Amino acid sequence: MRPVLVLTGRDDLTADAVVEELTARGEHVVRYDTADFPTASHLAVSLTGDGWAGTLTGSRTVRLESVKSVWWRRPNEFRTPDHWPGHARALAVSEARSGLLGVLGSLPVRWINHPACDSAANYKPRQLAVAARCGLDVPRSVITSDPAHAREFMGDGVAVYKGLGGGVLGPGGERRFLPVALVSAVQVDDGVRGTAHLFQERVEKAYEVRLTVIGDRVFPVAIRTDSEAARLDWRTDYGSHRYEVVDLPPRVARGVRRLMRELDLYFGALDFAVTPDGRWVFFEVNPNGQWHWLAVRAGVPLVGAMADALRGGG
Repeated sequence: MRPVLVLTGRDDLTADAVVEELTARGEHVVRYDTADFPTASHLAVSLTGDGWAGTLTGSRTVRLESVKSVWWRRPNEFRTPDHWPGHARALAVSEARSGLLGVLGSLPVRWINHPACDSAANYKPRQLAVAARCGLDVPRSVITSDPAHAREFMGDGVAVYKGLGGGVLGPGGERRFLPVALVSAVQVDDGVRGTAHLFQERVEKAYEVRLTVIGDRVFPVAIRTDSEAARLDWRTDYGSHRYEVVDLPPRVARGVRRLMRELDLYFGALDFAVTPDGRWVFFEVNPNGQWHWLAVRAGVPLVGAMADALRGGG
């Protein structure tokens, strides 16, 4: 039986649920964390006329030429022995990334998502530009390190500041997101020169939507809240959420399908605001966003949909 390869860390409840579903359906699943390479696993492959063939061995062994599909979920960074000098560790990690991910990335199977596509799509400026070209409504936006440019954009009102990347690392190595903030022109100082900043118009919201896309299937869920903090950034107050499955307007559906094609993504977690007059405004797409809490809290069949996709359906 051809295995499904799931690349993720050990503490991943989302992967746990999908692996359990796949196993219940009789699928052979191999779960692997890149943090085990090269210290606790090994790679042995040879180039053939059809590509790379051989084994990747960790807690289980998988023949790579037999893999049915790969889910690039949330694998951890490569780990090398602590006693190695810094330059040796840096070289080993670089070679591991090029070697192991290069071999895996060459597998001609369904990827959800291929790491190269995932990485490229993570750039928010690219997302916004592609979304606009695809006919989706996007907020007026500037990216700037020029205080005068920022003040001109804000005028006499307020703008929304959002982080451009995936957050920052905390003292213990955990990733922390940058919450959305409101900024006025009088608050802008020369500190803006220190790096690139994304400022957007403030969009009036009736509610927000987390749209999960898995292949051709779309799962739009409204997120409603009475919390002022969550109305600005729903990630700050999950306890205030009320969820409701909603319909996706045809025009938005067409734009989303085109966006996913242009970004070469099979999976995406997209965020929209819906204005009081019913306009859907695109904020971002997270190529590897969280979704399991919606399956639990909103009763959306996302676990089954992901299992279908990894089996080759959808």
